[in-house]
Amino acid sequence: MKKSKKSHKTILVGIDYTKSSGNAVEYAAMLAEQGNASLMLFHIFEAPVVHTNSGMYFISYKAIKETSETKLENYRDILKEKYPRLHIEILTSSEPFQMQIEDLIRRRKVQYIVLGLETKSRISKFIYGSHGTSIAGKVNCPVIIVPQKYKDHKLVKAILAIDNLQTATYPILKKVKDFSLYFKTGISTVHVKTPANFFFNDNSAKAKKMKLEVVEAKSFTDGIAEYAKDKNADLITIVSQSHSVLYKFFNETNTKTIAFQSRIPVMAIHG
Repeated sequence: MKKSKKSHKTILVGIDYTKSSGNAVEYAAMLAEQGNASLMLFHIFEAPVVHTNSGMYFISYKAIKETSETKLENYRDILKEKYPRLHIEILTSSEPFQMQIEDLIRRRKVQYIVLGLETKSRISKFIYGSHGTSIAGKVNCPVIIVPQKYKDHKLVKAILAIDNLQTATYPILKKVKDFSLYFKTGISTVHVKTPANFFFNDNSAKAKKMKLEVVEAKSFTDGIAEYAKDKNADLITIVSQSHSVLYKFFNETNTKTIAFQSRIPVMAIHG
C-alpha cells in the first residue's frame, strides 16, 4: 500500500516592490519552506494612458508586460539564491486584483495569500491601495496580512479569535485545523468579552467540545492584542462572517484597524 503524500500547497504573495511587499515576500518564503509549499510571486501592472493634444493613447501593453515580467524574474532569481530548495513561480497581470485572485484560487488552487501592510502612518493603505482590504476575509482563501515592521519571521503559535460561537462552524474550524497541521503550528482559541458583547454563552463552548479561553477587555482589538502578547503568539486569526452577531468587528475598516494595531501578522478567514 502506498503511503499518502502530503498535499502540496501554493502560497501567493502580492509584490509591488515596496518595503512592505518585500517584507511580505520574506514571510511568505518562510511559510512556504516550513510547509513545503510552492511560492507564487504575483504583480499587478498598469498600462499608463498618455494624454496628448490629439487625444490619448496607451503605451505598448506588450512592452510593459515584458518589463514587468523581467523585473519579477530578477526578483525571483535573488530570492532563489536565499531559498534554493523553494519552488518559485511568477505571474503578472493587468486585470483587477480581486478578480485575478479569485481566478487563481479556482484555477491554480492557491490555498494561502500573503499581503504586506504599510505601517509608517495610520492613513497608509494596504498593498495595491485598497485592494488588500477588499479581499481580506472575503475570498475563499485565508489572507495573511504582514506588518512592515514585523521582521521576526516565524510561525510557532497562533491564536483564533471568535466573536461568538456562531463563527466556530465546522468549515471554519477545519480550515484552522488544516492550517495548524500543515504548518505544525499550535492554536489557541479565544473570545473577548466587551461591554457591547453580552450575547455570548461561555458554557455553549462545551457543547462543541472546544477548548476556549474567555478574556474581558474594553475593546475587541485591545483584548486580542493583550491575549496574543500573553501567549507569545506569532499569528492572529480572525473570522469574517456576514451573519455573525458581531460582524462589525470583522468588516473592512476594523480588519484594517486590527492589522494596524497588531505587531504580528493577521490572518483573515472568510466563513
